[in-house]
Amino acid sequence: MEDRILININKENKTIKQFVKLCRIALKYEKVNYYSERKRMAERESHIEMFSEKQLEMIDKVFDTYHADYFQIMGYEIGIVDGDLAQALREMPDRQMQIVLMYYLVGLKDREIGEIFGLAKSSVCKLRHDAIKMLRRLMEELYYG
Repeated sequence: MEDRILININKENKTIKQFVKLCRIALKYEKVNYYSERKRMAERESHIEMFSEKQLEMIDKVFDTYHADYFQIMGYEIGIVDGDLAQALREMPDRQMQIVLMYYLVGLKDREIGEIFGLAKSSVCKLRHDAIKMLRRLMEELYYG
């Protein structure tokens, strides 16, 4: 009986030792990957002092979302920086605007949008295509009057 208990304890100890060894190896390679990634990022990053005045102005434009129009879709707040596009989206019927934003900006598929609105996938596809045609027409009206 004691032999069985010793054998079971030895098996458990062996299993624990193997697990600990596996964890150490995993952590070692995770550390190596972490430092490699940090080194790679450091090589690609630039300090702000290295940019010219013109480059800094471009960065300002990219990160300036103060003038963005925001749309609430599925709990997401989506900012549209292009004022004409935002205006055209606001002129669209709400349902079509939501379908366009869900498909192109949130990344949902027609089937998923259909589940939200209680529509078939083909109906969502048709509504989306019609919405894009309307959006194109509204954008042309804004540009060409």
